[in-house]
Amino acid sequence: MWFFTNPRIVLGAGSIEFLASLQRQKALLICDADVARLGIPERLADPIRRGGGQVRVFDGVVADPPLENVEKALGVAREFQPDLIVGCGGGSSMDVAKATYALYERPDLTVYDLHPLTELKLGSRALLVGVPTTSGSGSETTWAVVLTEGPGGRKLEFAHRELVPAWCILDPLLPSTMPPRVTADTGADALAHAIEAVASDWRNPFSDAYARDAVSRILAHLPRAVRPDPPLEVREQMHYAAAMAGMAFSNSQVGICHAMAHALGSIFRVPHGRCVGTTLPYAIEFNFRSARERYEPLAPAFGVGAISDAQTMTDRLRRLWDAIGMPQTLEEMLGVGISEFEKRMPELVTRADQSTCVTANPRIPSSRELEQLFWAAWRGERVGF
Repeated sequence: MWFFTNPRIVLGAGSIEFLASLQRQKALLICDADVARLGIPERLADPIRRGGGQVRVFDGVVADPPLENVEKALGVAREFQPDLIVGCGGGSSMDVAKATYALYERPDLTVYDLHPLTELKLGSRALLVGVPTTSGSGSETTWAVVLTEGPGGRKLEFAHRELVPAWCILDPLLPSTMPPRVTADTGADALAHAIEAVASDWRNPFSDAYARDAVSRILAHLPRAVRPDPPLEVREQMHYAAAMAGMAFSNSQVGICHAMAHALGSIFRVPHGRCVGTTLPYAIEFNFRSARERYEPLAPAFGVGAISDAQTMTDRLRRLWDAIGMPQTLEEMLGVGISEFEKRMPELVTRADQSTCVTANPRIPSSRELEQLFWAAWRGERVGF
C-alpha cells in the first residue's frame, strides 16, 4: 500500500491574489531577509488584508536553518496566534514554516517527533500555505523538512505527510527577481529531485509521471532561464517543473546525490543546489547499472540514445552544466585545498552514510564506495566501480 500526497495548487501570474479568498484573521508570513528586501511579503500581505486579515512578518530565516531559527519563528507564532502560516521564499523558508506550523499546532512536541510513524493531527489552529519565490526546492509541495543541528551543522531530515501545505501558490511573477546564479542552483536542485525520484526504489507510476514531465521542462528551459531577463513563459515553466519534481520525490525519495550534497553543504557551507548539481553526474554513474531501466523513460527529454550508457547520459548533463555555469568537480566548487578536503573525508562519509536519502537509492553504497564517490567528484573522474 502506498499513498500519493499533494497540496491543492493555484497557479498562474497573479495567483497570489488567491490569498484574499482564504479570509483568515491573522497571517504569519515566514521568509528570509532577501525576500523581505524585495518587498514580496508586502505583495502577499495586500490580498490577505483585503480578505480581512492582519499580517505579521518573520523575516529571520537563514540558509540551512538551525533548530534555533525555528524556535525564533515559533516564538513569534505563539505571541501572534495566527490562523494562517505562509512560507514564502526558497526551501529554507518552507522548512522553517513547516516546522513552526507543526510545533505551533502541537506545543507538546519537538522537531524530533516529526517522523512518519507519529500521528500529528495538525490543522486545528492554522492553515499552512506555501508560496515559493525560487524554482528549485519544491518544498512547497513536499512533506520534508531539513534543519541543521549543533555547531557542526549536521543536517537533520524530518518528514510527515501532515506537513504538506494545504495550498501551494505558484505565481511565476515571484521568481522573476532571481539572479542567474540562483536560477542555475535552484534549477539543478529541481532536476536532481526528478532524476533521483525516477531511480528510487520507492517510485510509483504517479511519481514517475511528475518526474518525467519535470525533467523535460527543466532540460528545455533552464538554459534560457539563466539568461538576463528571461521571458515570463520560461520562468513559468521552471516554476511548475520545480513543483512537479517536488511532488515526485516527496512521494518516492531522493537518493545518494542528496546524501552527498547534504554532507557537503553542512561541512563546507556551500549552497545546496550547487552541491546537488555538482554531485549529480557521479551519482547517476554510480546508480546506472542498477537503474538503467528506470532512467530509460527519460530518453525523449535527454535526446535519442542519451540513456544508452552512463557516460552518454552524464555527458548530456555535463553539457547543460557548462551552459549554466555549474561546477563540474568538487575541487572547483568548494575552493579548498586537497589537504582540507582529505581531512574532512571521514566526516563527509559518515554524514552521507547516515542520511535517510540513501534508504531508497537503487544501489546502496558502502562506506568505501561513498569515499570513492567523493574522490571521483573531487577529481572529475568517471565512476566505474
